[in-house]
Amino acid sequence: MAAYGHLEFGCGRRRMSAGGGGREPFVFPGTERRYAPDRSADIRHTRIEIALDPEVIAIEGSVTHDFTSLSDDMARLHLHAGELAIEGASDESGAELTFRQDGEDLYIDLRHALAFDESGTVTVRYSGTPRRGIYFIHPDAGYPDKAYQVWTQGQDEDSRYWFPGFDHPTEKFSSEVLARVPAKYTAVSNGALQGKTTHADGTVTWHWSQEAEHSAYLVTLCVGAFEELVLGDDPVPLTAYVPKGRRAIAERAFGRTAEMVKHLSERFGVPYPYEKYAQVVVEDFIFGGMENTSATTLIDLVLYDDRAALDFDLDDLIAHELAHQWWGDLLTCREWPHAWLNEGFATWTQVVWKEHAEGPDSAAWERFQQAANYRTEDAGEYRRAIVDRRFEEPIDLFDHHLYEKGSCVLHMLRRELGEDAFWRAITTYAELNRGGSVVTEDLRVAIEAATGRNLDWFLDQWVYHAGHPELTVSYAWDAATKLLAVTVTQTQKTGDEMVDVFRANVDVHVTAQDGTRCENSFPMTRRDHTFHVALENEPARVEVDPDGDLLAVIKLEQPAKASRATLASDAPLAARIRAAHALTEEPTPENVAALAAELPTAFHGLAAECAKALSGMRTMAARDALIAALGTCEDPKSRKGLVIALGAFRHDDVAGAALAGVLENGDASQFVEAAAATALGRTRAAGAKAALLAALESKDAWAEAIRIGCVQGLAALGSEDVVDAITSASAYGRHPRLRAAAIRALGAVGQRMALREPILETLADRSEESDLRIVISAAAALRAIGDPRGVGILAGAPARHPDGRVRREAKAASLRLGKAGGRAPEVARMSDDLEKLRKQNATLIGRMEKLEARWSSEPESVDGPASQSSPE
Repeated sequence: MAAYGHLEFGCGRRRMSAGGGGREPFVFPGTERRYAPDRSADIRHTRIEIALDPEVIAIEGSVTHDFTSLSDDMARLHLHAGELAIEGASDESGAELTFRQDGEDLYIDLRHALAFDESGTVTVRYSGTPRRGIYFIHPDAGYPDKAYQVWTQGQDEDSRYWFPGFDHPTEKFSSEVLARVPAKYTAVSNGALQGKTTHADGTVTWHWSQEAEHSAYLVTLCVGAFEELVLGDDPVPLTAYVPKGRRAIAERAFGRTAEMVKHLSERFGVPYPYEKYAQVVVEDFIFGGMENTSATTLIDLVLYDDRAALDFDLDDLIAHELAHQWWGDLLTCREWPHAWLNEGFATWTQVVWKEHAEGPDSAAWERFQQAANYRTEDAGEYRRAIVDRRFEEPIDLFDHHLYEKGSCVLHMLRRELGEDAFWRAITTYAELNRGGSVVTEDLRVAIEAATGRNLDWFLDQWVYHAGHPELTVSYAWDAATKLLAVTVTQTQKTGDEMVDVFRANVDVHVTAQDGTRCENSFPMTRRDHTFHVALENEPARVEVDPDGDLLAVIKLEQPAKASRATLASDAPLAARIRAAHALTEEPTPENVAALAAELPTAFHGLAAECAKALSGMRTMAARDALIAALGTCEDPKSRKGLVIALGAFRHDDVAGAALAGVLENGDASQFVEAAAATALGRTRAAGAKAALLAALESKDAWAEAIRIGCVQGLAALGSEDVVDAITSASAYGRHPRLRAAAIRALGAVGQRMALREPILETLADRSEESDLRIVISAAAALRAIGDPRGVGILAGAPARHPDGRVRREAKAASLRLGKAGGRAPEVARMSDDLEKLRKQNATLIGRMEKLEARWSSEPESVDGPASQSSPE
């Protein structure tokens, strides 16, 4: 499952970041440890017969479960059914059975008790108007062009809202779905199409059947006016179902599916396991994608236009959901605390695909971003172990720890085992557990079976404990002994459920003055370690963990000259990025020049990080280097990094003019324009407001990318007179992504306002809506404002919302507001004051640079400089 937030897509991720404010406990007060439920029976096959019309919000159907008893005297079948009217139950003979509903639990009394492994069949008839689990999409006054569609979304435990069943991943069964819908619609479900039956009333029953067993949350049904796009037939039929009229644009999004299936089958060592692979595009999907067995559901933003395609694709999302067909569907986490075996594996597969399709730099950049996403959540939200039983709802666990940290752990495992042993272990893990349910111990057992390695210690520190190492590294050269002493110190604080000392292999690469290289790997087992490297010549540069394999924060203490040498070398991407950021600490002309040299032609990830490093210097020379590169940089992804960096130069009209030029004159990339709009607001330069308002009015783009940049830029101005424009962008009828961004922007503006009633009223209205993206954004805005009155708003509709993500964010925001006591505005004003001091400091540094340049250009006499001038 993948998230949908800004342009981030990951399958079922909960986090749409409600804001920062410092680390808080992950676990809410009173939260208990949760375990998998007992099962009364082993469900072997489920047959769902359902009738619906996308134009009428109602369902009616029956579900038949074939099962065997798991006890010696099974007298009652336990199922789950949420917000459904149970109209009756019967057994295989047709005899009616008594039943009882207790909340979302359904208990059906059997006519006679079953012995262990004895078979039984129960059919349940039901109807309902569900609020979750199955979603009816339809046009209205705000969105008159929206299509009629129906789609289901079962993860984590929402299938119970559209058919009664045992709704937990411990249970797996084969399935059939028979969907009776009006003849103008197509119905897509799991497995192979067995046939279609036309009825006299103008409806058609689509009969889908899947032989492979899967869990209830992976059962799917999508109904709409779709057209089918054939993507290939090797090794199985590969198709996409897209809204009618969008076939041509869909070919771009799904063009690499066949290659992905082939490559991942080879890498995992297990062929694609199902009868088909379909990808169904629907409107208003509540995640980026969902890996229903053999039939993934995807958000309609996968259908992007030609301009967006210049520097954007959704291969990550396509690869992520495809990977789940192995990691999540074929092997399913037995209980939610171990869901990293689904999501961590799928997120890691994004790196595997990048490595194959785009090369090592793209793969390294993907890993760099994943690690950064995890560390941001770890530092600004909460810290937890990947496997954690303390949650209120399973969706609480679907965060950057589960996804990105899980992915990083798998990469570290790959480096720990080595290539051949790692891939052998992955194949062994899949083969030993094919079709079953797994916990982390199953992975450990497979690794040991395939390699002989006992990795209890590895999983203990990275999966069952929280946090990551923070390393300070220094080195000293002894010319007499020709030894380089490298000292590695673990500086992370203990506690936070972390191990006391992290154990890992630390790679150290040394390049001597004569160009010879020495590559070493040292075992780190203590908080303080000193390693020695024998060298014939003095080192020119040292790189620690150069490939970025270790999930750690590393500070390498070395001369700027060495960092410049690394940046300019052919060292791996992670080492060069680390060197770039080290240069920020000394805004000298040499360091500015070294960073600027990488901007026009370097790989876009490195160029963006060099631009970020220059922005951290806040000097005029750094600013001018960024502006100069804008005119020569051909890669739009690099240009985006440049304009983002220019936004750091607050109250700088030169930076502001450069950004306004990008926005007014346009760029081939809409994402560069969007970033320029946000950055322009951050500069608070003269004319920024007028330029942003003009762009907000006129700049059309796919998914409203540029207008989103404009509302974020307006919010960054720190001015109260932008509230009306931002509020207008948040109105019902605007694009949902724009609305969500505008609502969050109101939170940023509200931090600095003394009279917040208009914004609070708007946020109260938005929090009453049903769209979870809008309500979560309202919670984020209220949290950012820091007004205690927000607690009352959050205690209303958000706290009662049917989606667990909304309830989690509302509760987290309420707790923050209760602790903050209205301090957010004071923090915002202190931030403004700090920026003014930075501006003054940058001006002084610029004057010093001019003085030094003038001094160095004057001829020196015996007594010293020939003449001196006062600084300007």
